[in-house]
This record gives sequence, structure tokens and C-alpha cells, in this order.
Amino acid sequence: MYIPRTKRISYSTRSLETKRRTLKLYSPHPAQLKGHQSTKRFKILCWGRQSGKTTFGLNDTAHTSWTGPRDGIAWYILQTYDAAHIAFKRMFKFYRASPSAFDKKPNESDLLCRFRHGPEIAFKSGRNYEDLRIETLTHVVIDEYRQQPPQLWPMVIRPMLGARKGTASLLSTANGFDHFKDLWDFALANPNEWDAFHAPSTIAPWWTPEEIASARATMSDDEFAQEIMAEFREFGKGKVYKNHGVHNQLDYNPFAPSGMLWSPYLPIIVGLDFNVGFMRWQLLQARAGDFYFADELSVDNTNTQEMVPLLIEKVKEHKPGIILVGDASGKANKTSAAGATDYSIIMKELKTANIQVKNLTPESNPHVKDRVNMVNSRLKAADGSIHMWYHPVRCKALKKDCERVVWKQSAEGAIIDKSKLDLTHASDAAGYPICAFSEEWKGKVSTLRVIQNC
Repeated sequence: MYIPRTKRISYSTRSLETKRRTLKLYSPHPAQLKGHQSTKRFKILCWGRQSGKTTFGLNDTAHTSWTGPRDGIAWYILQTYDAAHIAFKRMFKFYRASPSAFDKKPNESDLLCRFRHGPEIAFKSGRNYEDLRIETLTHVVIDEYRQQPPQLWPMVIRPMLGARKGTASLLSTANGFDHFKDLWDFALANPNEWDAFHAPSTIAPWWTPEEIASARATMSDDEFAQEIMAEFREFGKGKVYKNHGVHNQLDYNPFAPSGMLWSPYLPIIVGLDFNVGFMRWQLLQARAGDFYFADELSVDNTNTQEMVPLLIEKVKEHKPGIILVGDASGKANKTSAAGATDYSIIMKELKTANIQVKNLTPESNPHVKDRVNMVNSRLKAADGSIHMWYHPVRCKALKKDCERVVWKQSAEGAIIDKSKLDLTHASDAAGYPICAFSEEWKGKVSTLRVIQNC
């Protein structure tokens, strides 16, 4: 728990019982205080520019080291050596306020400071992250995470915390849908160990209305949203699913009784996209033109034969049965080793498992842009109504697609950018059933017909 400045941290040495030493900290603003009060092992902060991130990080490091083990080792990691040096020099403020708390004056050549009772804090650059592997840490702060190598946290620093059950605070401003956004989403999906804190620059008292207006006047809307409001924006590219937003995220099925994943009165629809490298199947229910995606199957380096048992495990107890609506080319494609078509494999295995199933895959796929327009109309219609939701934790691949799939220019005009091999498959799988079950779509593609009933 964070101890504010009015309750200054004190430590009594065992050898000098009568001598008390005090470490003076700062007076945090509300967002900083909330972060300090968290008891979770890992914290991630997405804050706007000049919001007090580094000030928070330095005080977090000092407090955690001061109250931690005598032989504790904490690192403060910035993106470059120069940035680490700038942050280190701010430790002299702690030293001047509480000289008796330190073993000696902070060492500027080594970027190292040590408290009198033992714990030390070192400042590092994450640029050459492979050279950082040797130490065992009790605490770490990674500042400006968006400018750090993506491998720094998962491959290098996180294992260094394992032996001593170390803690971490990861700080950054948003930067589109990059590795910081990936970690932010991971933290939200793992609340047992992680706390996630969002705050715009305007939470800091030095951001006056005049300063905010001045910053807004020099930035585009997307730049202001990212840099000042700390929002994740993918600007500079045309988003495919432009109507998507947090309004489409729902952690319960609106068609189901409270506490149930599925409505017992509606079939489970399975939207299928077939690829050898990235197989994405979306599980949803639909009612009166509304769609809720409650679950998904997202497996890499697999085939249809390996996917079907996973599907059976998810739907085997659902009495209303399931409906398949997917990529029409799957009736000819053969991602299986045996050479059978994708749909023939699925239908055979579901029949063997005694699962009631219909295949309502149309004769041909809708045009890509027509399918995208239909999905966007479900994400948010022109009148502002919402007709599509998904579970933000269970449907990670769909969420990622909705946030990150973009258009690119080609000789034929705008096409979906497929350069990121793991993207587009989940949203394709979602689009097929949305088209098939939307009233607005009837008559635009070949007539739906039941291929096979089991």
C-alpha cells in the first residue's frame, strides 16, 4: 500500500535501534495515488504525455525498494541510455530530501543508488535487451514501454522476476495497436495478477484548460486522442471496421439467462474461416438481426480434422444444435491430410458425435466490401444503434481484427491489407454469418440452402 508524504516512510536499523531514518516521497495526484494503492503484483499504466508517469515510476521504485528486502535489486528501464541518465538525475531530489536514507550519494557514472539498509536501484536502457539477462530482480519499472523492444518484457525481464517473486510496473502512452496494446489487453484479461490504469494527460493539475486547448490546436484528432487522452488509435491507415468500439464489447450474452454463456433456446452459429496456418472459427448466437459472439476457436498451424474435436467439446451439450455458416470455398478446399473437403469433415464428425447440425453456407461468398459494410452496419448503424457484440476476453482474435485490420491501396483500388498473417481471419469468419442472418442481406447473394442435416 502506498504511504503518502504525510506518513513518511521510516526504517529503524537493527544495529542502531534508536536512530530512525526517513525517506520522503512526493504528493501524488489522484491517478498516481490510485496506482500506488494497487496491491497487484504487476501494474500497467496507459497515461497521456506529461501526466506524471516517470514521477510515479521513480516513487514506485523508491517505495518498493525501501519497504522490500534488504538485499533487494530494482531496475528502472528506459528506452535509451540518455533517457535513463535523465531519469537517474531525478534521484538526487530524493537524496537531498533524505540524505540519511542513502548509503552514499547516488553514483552517476554507474547510474546506481543504494539505501543505507541495503536495497539498490539501478537505471538501465532496454535498447540492448539481450545484455540484461544476468540479474535476479525484486522489482522493475519499464518506462516508455511503447519505445522498448517488444521482446524486452516477455523474454528477458519477466523471467528475471521469477526466483524472488518480483513485482513490476510498466508505463507508457498509447501508440496505436502495437506490443504495448497487446500487453494492455493481456493485463485486462488477467486481473488476478494485473492492474491496468488509464489516465489522460489532463488528470495532472499542470494541464490547464488553456494548455489543453493549445495542444489540441496543434494536433489532429487522432494525435490528440493518442498523445493527450491516452487512447489507442490506429491513425495514418484506413480502418476496415471503422464503426467498432468499446460499445461492441459485452462480457455477458444478452440473449441468455443470467450467468449462462449460451441461450438454451437458440442454436449456436459457427462462422468458419479455413486456413492452414491460422484457423479461426467464431461461435455466436443471433436473434432478430442482433449478434453476440460468445466464444471462438483460434488455433495456429492446424487443420480442419484437428479443429473439429475442439468444436465438439464446446457445443456437445447444447440441445438446440448448431448452424454452420462459413467460407463457401471450404466446400472445395482441402486443409485436411486425407484430402476430404473442410465441410465434409466437419459434418461427418458432428454426426458421429450425435450433434444436431445444419450447414447454411451459401453457394458463393459475398463480395469483400459488401461483407465489410454489413459488419460495420451491425457494429454501429447510421442511427447509432448497436447490433453486434462480442466477449472481449473469450474472443481475442475477433477483438484484435476489429481493432487492427486496415485497408491498403492496390492497382485495383482499396483492398484489405493481409500483410500481417494472423489478422483478417477471425473477422472473415464473423462476417459470413452476419451476412447470412441479416435481413438487409437477403437477395444480395445466392439463396441459402441446407447442404446437409444431421
